[in-house]
This record gives sequence, C-alpha cells and structure tokens, in this order.
Amino acid sequence: MPSRGTRRILVSMLLLCATAMPATGAELYRVELLLFERLQAEPELLSDPYAPVSLPERGVPLWVDSQWTPEPRDTGDIDTESETPGEQVPEILALPREELRLNNIARALENASGYRLVAFTGWQNPFPDGYRTVPLVVDVAADEAGEQRIQGSLQIERRRYLHVQASLHDTHLKVPALDVAPIPRFPVASGLILPLPRYLAPESPAFRETATRLTENRRMRSEEVHYLDAPTFGLVVYFHPITKENGDEEEGG
Repeated sequence: MPSRGTRRILVSMLLLCATAMPATGAELYRVELLLFERLQAEPELLSDPYAPVSLPERGVPLWVDSQWTPEPRDTGDIDTESETPGEQVPEILALPREELRLNNIARALENASGYRLVAFTGWQNPFPDGYRTVPLVVDVAADEAGEQRIQGSLQIERRRYLHVQASLHDTHLKVPALDVAPIPRFPVASGLILPLPRYLAPESPAFRETATRLTENRRMRSEEVHYLDAPTFGLVVYFHPITKENGDEEEGG
C-alpha cells in the first residue's frame, strides 16, 4: 500500500493533468497574438526582395496603421465578406493586456535590448469545427520612423485542431531612400516624344524591399505557446478554450 505522502503526490499529479486537459467540444476561445522584431538580425537572401507585397483586398484589420481599407461588398451578408466560401468575419474586441497569458513575454521583449514589441492583441471568439476567418490584415510600422513595416495577413481555421496560416513580410524602404527626382526634359526626334522614365514615390509598394518573409501554416494545440519564426521577426500565438457553466464564463483547462 502506498504511503500517505505518495498518495498526495499521485493526487496532485492527477489534478494537474485534469486541469491541463482542454475542454471537450469547446468552441469559444481566447486568442492571443504577439508580433515582435529582432533588432540585430540579418535579412534573408531572397530571390525577389523588391516584389511588391500585396495586401488582401478583403478582410478585417488586425494590426493596421496605414490607409488600408477592405474593398466594399455588394451586400451586408457575412457569408459574402470573402470570395472564398465558408470564411467568416471574427469580431476582434481587444481584451485588457493584463488579462492575457502572453503579457509576461510582452514585458520581457519590451525590456530586452535586442527586441522590439510591435503589436500585442487578445480577444475572444467562437471557433466551431470547420470555422475559418477571413484574412486578418497586418500593415503596421515596426520602427518609430515608419521606414520598416510588417505587412501581410493571418487566418485562423479550426479542424481537429486550430490552425494559423501566416503570410507576413518584413519590408524596408530601399536604401538609400531617394527623393522623387524632377522629370527631365527630353529632345523631340522626328515629331515623336521619347518615353519618360518612371519615378516612384518613396511610399509606393515598389519602393520597398522585403528583408524577411514568414509563410507558414501551423497546427496549434490549446494552452501551449507557439512560435512562428523568421530571421528578423516572429509571431507568438496562444489559444485558451473557454467553457460556459451556470451562465458564467470560465476558462476551461
């Protein structure tokens, strides 16, 4: 027969396992997403660094401080928000930062000399089986001057597990950042006007280059911290299932 001390240890282990198991069939989750920049990291050797980054035409802004807005749609029906059937529009109402599990990581990044916290958001949303969000658009400055931006989108899908599909680009103004030159005068030959060279405004998409891109579709287990890494930046993801009992919302383990 096991001793009293051994029984206490076994009971503690069972209670720990019970509280760590996700609630079966839970559809309501708290979502936490944290975006950070590595300040001293080297960019990738990309074959097409000057290819313009195209943001989704439709979706909802997750982290957007630019002039991006979704294309207008013909009807207010939620099912027509995206051209892809089955995509749904989440309601992103940010929770207080102090209530989020990733707050400790956010504080650590803010206090670390080699990192910069770019964006940090958490909200609650139902994710029933088969649910897939429209693109959650990201177009946010990653530095104080606004010369560096993280651009792209995220999508969340629930199959057997939750999945996060990331398509993000760390873009910079081309160096050196040239001013728009005046249009030069060209001679007219045989009555034909020679074509003028194209001058790009510094904030046009073609004036930016991609230092790093993050393209990944990752399966996410609830109550585990997941990292999606690129050489110059990273994304931290956390999901927590929430169950409703007796009319009160309680976090399921």
